[in-house]
Amino acid sequence: MSCLLLLPVLLLSGFDFGGRVGAAFPGGGLATFHGSPALFGANVGYSAGRSRFELGYTFAGLPGRQASAYHMDIHEATLTYGYEFLQRPSWGFEATVGPGYGLARRSFLSGAETGKAPSGHLGLGFVQHQGPSRLSLGLDNAVFIESAESGTTSRVALTYLFSIHAGVAYAF
Repeated sequence: MSCLLLLPVLLLSGFDFGGRVGAAFPGGGLATFHGSPALFGANVGYSAGRSRFELGYTFAGLPGRQASAYHMDIHEATLTYGYEFLQRPSWGFEATVGPGYGLARRSFLSGAETGKAPSGHLGLGFVQHQGPSRLSLGLDNAVFIESAESGTTSRVALTYLFSIHAGVAYAF
């Protein structure tokens, strides 16, 4: 009977939920037509020792340059793995990597177009621990992989979205 009471404690330890805010900086082809937007996100994570797995959602609304009516929204789901390569009792530095999938919608006046693309993430951050809860400040490089037409052939095009963000996650 005592093992059944211990099971929920073991299953729920290490789980947290939280959010992040930040600023994104478009690179590559996005930088030509878009300004730097705010970035908002939510996540659910699981930590075990130095490792952390996170399922996250991020939204960035990229405005057009020079107050144009052009606008692009990017919604992205990610699954990342983080490893604290320098860990102290109350803080540490973490490297993250993982795949994602983005849905984009761009609009100009009444016209709109949608698209989707897989992505890869590579990040580095500072983490402060308060028990299993955490505060973070980090850099992230999202690379969207898409197909681009070049005459009669198609080629792979990479689009970059760099971001700096601050986040908080509470353990339950």
